Amino acid sequence: MSDAQTAGTKRNLGVEITLGFVLVLSIIPIAFTTLLAFLPNRAIVSSSWDFPFWLGNFERVFKDGIFIAQIGNSLLIVLGTVAICLVIGTLSGYSLSRLHPPRWITIPALVIAGFIPLIPPMTLLPGLYVLLSDLGLIGGVGGLVLVNAFLNLPFAVLLMSSYFSTIPEELREAGIMDGASELTVLLRIMLPVVRPGIAAVGVFTAIMAWNEFQMGLTLTSGGATAPVTVGIAGLLQPFAVTWGELAAAGTLAAIPIIVMSIFANRQIVAGLTAGAIKG
Repeated sequence: MSDAQTAGTKRNLGVEITLGFVLVLSIIPIAFTTLLAFLPNRAIVSSSWDFPFWLGNFERVFKDGIFIAQIGNSLLIVLGTVAICLVIGTLSGYSLSRLHPPRWITIPALVIAGFIPLIPPMTLLPGLYVLLSDLGLIGGVGGLVLVNAFLNLPFAVLLMSSYFSTIPEELREAGIMDGASELTVLLRIMLPVVRPGIAAVGVFTAIMAWNEFQMGLTLTSGGATAPVTVGIAGLLQPFAVTWGELAAAGTLAAIPIIVMSIFANRQIVAGLTAGAIKG
């Protein structure tokens, strides 16, 4: 084996060890939380190493039906947010990339799209609360759908615009020359090509909406009106340690996102990387 090959093998081994270390660090909290979900509280706080398998934490979480209602709220918030971000993000991204709008509207739109994700959500809360209160949307799923769409829409627009820019202009020109309208070109020619980008936007937006906590805590009254993230935090009681129920609720809430990330892994990577390469 030559010196260059030996050096390359050592570098690969170092990379593998580093990635393995990061992987272990990422898995430990998830595995530990899952383990706690199947232990009674007495065993969790005990100093002994007994691990009695117990499903009582899950029974307690589902006992009054509130947790199921919170999961339903989160699912509705995710569906509404993804639908709004995909429709508006796709139309806006296509317009910015292919229709060449004037700079007086393009530059402010791009500045706002880049500026909104940098703003701490807490600073937007007073204005959003008053606005939603005037619209009668406080305490319901509709208000959280609009808020999550507002927070995630800049990412959707910028990613879809970047992705549309990778498509050769000749495709659009050929459709226009054949007599197709701009909407027909978008629906029948462009959208099938940018499916990985649409999938990436949808999955990323769904993850962000599912994990959102701050707006859900402030804009709902808790209980059956809250999303699942707020419901999990509500299990923290001032005079009781319910680690088992917390772990059970957290494990159940993580399952949809983990499953979706596993099945959509290729689409996410393709969508996020293809938009960075211009043809």
